[in-house]
Amino acid sequence: MSALFLTIAGVISAYGLWNHYYRGERMIVAPMLATDLHHVPKHTLRFAWHWGSVTMAVLTFSFFAAILWAAMWPLAMVGSVYAFALGLLSFQTMRREKFRIGQMPQWIVFWSIAISGLLGWAVY
Repeated sequence: MSALFLTIAGVISAYGLWNHYYRGERMIVAPMLATDLHHVPKHTLRFAWHWGSVTMAVLTFSFFAAILWAAMWPLAMVGSVYAFALGLLSFQTMRREKFRIGQMPQWIVFWSIAISGLLGWAVY
């Protein structure tokens, strides 16, 4: 049963990675690079954007690895807690900046990952 919840967490993470990397590159990073913003902050923001992709890749790996190797369970546990923290940060940002849910839905994805990962952890 834990493998089912970890698979759900891994699939959601993989979808988040794809969405962040491909759609985000086209919809957010490319327009930002086309602005008159100074070269240094522009490429610092691009680096930070791609760091988000690395984070999603690590989350995806952590859940699928825990299914295959029991020794990776601590990584999945940390991934679950980290996904919850990222969801909390996203939720707070959405509320503070008065975004609509459709403008910043990341918290839903991160909390779905966290809940699935924690359920996998609970039934381990």
